[in-house]
Amino acid sequence: MKPVILIAITALGLWFNWRHMKKALQQISEKNAKEPSAFKRFFNYPMTVAWYGYLFAFFVGLTANNLIFK
Repeated sequence: MKPVILIAITALGLWFNWRHMKKALQQISEKNAKEPSAFKRFFNYPMTVAWYGYLFAFFVGLTANNLIFK
């Protein structure tokens, strides 16, 4: 039962992560259309990608740590 729950949590977490990352990137592109500063336009993307990359690694690590590396 534990492996099924962990895989379900990981799949659901990755799905939400992907969904919200696409939404955030779309909002950034809309916001950047109105932003005059190139510096601010550029630095919106790396922090967003870093955050969602961290969440992706968390969900994959959750499964790997509990199923593969017992």
